[in-house]
Amino acid sequence: MESTNQSLMKYRWILPFLFLLSCSKGYHYKYWFFPYYEDQKIDTSERRNFKIVDKEFARDEKNVYYKETTLPGVEPETFRILEKGYFSDRKKVYFVSTHLNIRTNSPKAWLIIIPLDLKIWTEKKIVFSVVEKAKPESFRVLDRDGIFTDYGLDEDRLYYLGGILEENAQSIAFLQSFFFEVLKTKNSIYYNGNRIREADPNTFELFDRYAKDRKRCYYLTSGEPISFSCSSENFVVLKYSNPLDSKISLDSDYAKDSDFVFWKGKAIPGADPKSIQLIPENGTCPYYGACAEDRNRKFKEGEAF
Repeated sequence: MESTNQSLMKYRWILPFLFLLSCSKGYHYKYWFFPYYEDQKIDTSERRNFKIVDKEFARDEKNVYYKETTLPGVEPETFRILEKGYFSDRKKVYFVSTHLNIRTNSPKAWLIIIPLDLKIWTEKKIVFSVVEKAKPESFRVLDRDGIFTDYGLDEDRLYYLGGILEENAQSIAFLQSFFFEVLKTKNSIYYNGNRIREADPNTFELFDRYAKDRKRCYYLTSGEPISFSCSSENFVVLKYSNPLDSKISLDSDYAKDSDFVFWKGKAIPGADPKSIQLIPENGTCPYYGACAEDRNRKFKEGEAF
């Protein structure tokens, strides 16, 4: 836990810089008439019928622009935005994204004492591509509970960030989760655009961070999910009451089956699954769901104490 706190302290100093960098004006009009991108006035003398579409896109009679970068081959007359970096014209579907690298002139920028000569800037790289085989007349961006995702779909294929995930994808649905974006098709389970290769879509069940199918169990992280052996039919996640509403139960990082107790997908040596239960938050437990006990020992974040 100490290392986590240290990481939080580290990133606490980064966040103000990221916030300042994220306050982009993009394309906009000054005084209702003069087009600007960020703080630079746009010379439209050679851009006949120039029009701002939104903060990121603009067009004229000949070209479509993304953050003042000309997008080659895109037809301005039929150009339309589809959300999440996807857009199309009458011929093709496209995907564009911006990769930002934060640079600083001093390594001391990451310390508590910030040098007076500190300078921070970003290096921007725009990645533009044609979405392979996508049909513009049927292509759409998938949403989860009204919020657009990075997944796209036409009548034949499933896409993620502009790349093909699955041909002839059928029975597509997002699994219910407050935190995680897990997509199910007839043949596969996807997490963050990656197929969980061992997962069986016919029996896959998502809890919160944990999931299971008829063969295995899974623990979802910010990166790759952890796949581990378990007695699937007896697998349960230990729950605790929401501190803001006792009628609502929340999943902890503890789980068990008939043989083992797990913490974040890893078996706790010697823990007894028959008697394991969560301990309410107290002076020893740093947060709700962090502590548990069985008939022999107490555990904090999966470690005996």
